[in-house]
Amino acid sequence: MSKILPIVVILLLAVAGGWAWMENYASDPAEPDVTQLPETPAGDAARAADQAATSADEAADAASAEESQAAADAAADAAADAAAIAADAAAEAARASDQANIDPVNDAAQAAEDAAEAAISAADRAAEAAATPDAAEDAAEAAQDAAEATAETADAASVAARIEALLTPEGFDATAVDNLISDAAIPDTQKATLRRLVETAAVNPQLLRAALEQVKEVMR
Repeated sequence: MSKILPIVVILLLAVAGGWAWMENYASDPAEPDVTQLPETPAGDAARAADQAATSADEAADAASAEESQAAADAAADAAADAAAIAADAAAEAARASDQANIDPVNDAAQAAEDAAEAAISAADRAAEAAATPDAAEDAAEAAQDAAEATAETADAASVAARIEALLTPEGFDATAVDNLISDAAIPDTQKATLRRLVETAAVNPQLLRAALEQVKEVMR
């Protein structure tokens, strides 16, 4: 508590004017949502993973329907592409975790890493099946697994991306930050102080940056 009280006093004395902020993200940032992603490296990576998952899923469906070598090869290729993009998304989620260093982002980054590893494993199985005669269905199933794991990576990375962004003045969302504070494993008195801090700073972007840094510091 003591480390944020001086900031509260400064903010209460300094606030003047107004600053309008658009709500760009869903009110619960810990829920996966690839439709509301920030224009950041982590957001772009999550978006790419979601698209790659869709492509791999479509290739898997085609391989299952056609049961041809060409379709099996295409499914394996799509699975490999999806796994590579999933690995990129997991890496961006890890970077966001290092930047924010709070539990919700750390948990999302770990989930993204686990899902990306599953995607890579499934892509390997798809490649092996595609190299085996008359194994198009096996390739399709493995590619489907890769698609699902890549989609899970995208979901986890989207959480990391959104939380990282909303804890900056550029991506600030009052409702989402309030939800993060509510879910934090800190005493209620600290939650109340953080809420007042953020509410007061929201009208001034320079003060808001300092306030959000305090939120991250207390939640670590």
